[in-house]
Amino acid sequence: MNDPPHRSQPRVSIIIPSLDGHRGGAVPRLLESIKRQTLKDLEIHLIRGVSPQGKAINQGAGMSRGEILVILDDDSCLAGDDVLERLVAALDADPATGMAGASIVVPPDATPFQRRAAKQFPRFNTPVVDQITDSDYACHGCCAIPASVFKQVGCEREDLLRGLDPDLRVRLRTGGYRVVLVPHAAIYHPLPDGWGRLMRIFFRNGYGSAYARKFQPGAVYETHEALDARSFKPRRSFAYRLGRFPLRLAKALVQGRFLRFSAYCAYACGYAWGAMTARENAHAAN
Repeated sequence: MNDPPHRSQPRVSIIIPSLDGHRGGAVPRLLESIKRQTLKDLEIHLIRGVSPQGKAINQGAGMSRGEILVILDDDSCLAGDDVLERLVAALDADPATGMAGASIVVPPDATPFQRRAAKQFPRFNTPVVDQITDSDYACHGCCAIPASVFKQVGCEREDLLRGLDPDLRVRLRTGGYRVVLVPHAAIYHPLPDGWGRLMRIFFRNGYGSAYARKFQPGAVYETHEALDARSFKPRRSFAYRLGRFPLRLAKALVQGRFLRFSAYCAYACGYAWGAMTARENAHAAN
């Protein structure tokens, strides 16, 4: 994408990590939504075939020339034509903001299964805010970070299979920066369509959590399921988390959230598998 003639470098560098650069058609849709943005002063780095995700993002950041980095998941899609403009404006308005994120909403073409799943997983059905809101919901699905701040906090960790979002949010806040949702900025980032795909995602997440606890226990953080982050505690003991888990299962059953209950079970299976095999797999990778 060409830079505007009045600038020697783009204002925004977009980084999209993707294993195959297509994601079943999701990447072309994302690129089309970027082309429609009112903010044109940008460049795009589609990082193909690099894993884990933190390594791919860092590679993109190393290639970027923009003052602001915008990270997008390859299965996201910008839900309005002014999303990037709003994210950049939020960073410009407050130098204390280290991450400006967009809310995740259900796409208009979502299947009944995806709509049902979104109701049971708050992080995939985020309220669109009317004012700047400090929130744990800001995430790599779509977020803007000043390039200088990204470097200051040490960029992404490249040794995590899962859990990049909470790790980066904690490091930003520790550095004195705010992590916020931006008013009227939203993306589409639907959950997988179908039981099997959804369970595989949560099994993978459970495995990644076990891997992190075994090899990077200092990077294991909570994720919040409330919009406002003021009461959020990013770290809990393993004993606390273990004791809370059956309560979450019971709550999901009582509330009739069977997708959530099944996802928790898949996560537990993935965690157990990771606890048994993560060291062996880590040695094999080395």
